[in-house]
This record gives sequence, structure tokens and C-alpha cells, in this order.
Amino acid sequence: MKNTIIVVVSVLILGFIAYKIIFPYVMSFRGRNFLYKKLFFNRETQKNEVVRKFHEITKNRYSDHLAIDYFMKEKGLQLMSITPGTPLILKYYLNNNPKAVLTYFEKVKFHEAFIKYEATNLLSQD
Repeated sequence: MKNTIIVVVSVLILGFIAYKIIFPYVMSFRGRNFLYKKLFFNRETQKNEVVRKFHEITKNRYSDHLAIDYFMKEKGLQLMSITPGTPLILKYYLNNNPKAVLTYFEKVKFHEAFIKYEATNLLSQD
């Protein structure tokens, strides 16, 4: 009886750790990769252009990684709202707040700069 209780408690603890730590990390990683492939279909040139414009807007306050994360979450949310059938991994990734926090005026400049960013076939199957 005592061994059964220990096994049940250990399984519950491992399940909790998997649900709270491992699952969010895996879903964010897969969602970020999915969105990265869809938004930056011309890899480095588009990415460098986005980073350059983001640094102009924020006056180099954030790293390249945070700039790309902010761009992908904002543009992904915009495209998710107009595209039916959004995958679960993408929804999970986009529901987390970006780590970079912009002021109101920076947000306005950001949306003016990237409102017409081309991201065709965002959710088409590969």
C-alpha cells in the first residue's frame, strides 16, 4: 500500500512538471518555428530588414532576438485573426506576451512600418 502511494504521488509530480514546464516550452518552440517559416520565406534578407526597422523605431533598446519575437507575435496575431483554421501550436505561442515592451508611440510607428508586410500563405499546408 505504501509503495502504491509513493508511485501515484511521483507520477502526479512528474505529470505536473511536464504540464507546467516541458509542455509550454515545446509548444512555444514549435509555434515559433512554424511562424518563422511562414513569415520569413526569404529567410535572411527579410529578417534583417525587420530587425533594422525595429531598431530604428526603438533606438536599439532590444536585441535582435526580442525584435524578431515581437514582430512575429504582433504579425502572427494580426494574421491569425483573419485566417480560419489556425493550428494549436501557433495559438499557444501567440497567446504569450512578447518580452519586448514598446511605448505607445513606438507601437504606432511599428504598426505603420509593418502594416503591409507580405506574409502570403501563412497557414497553408506544406
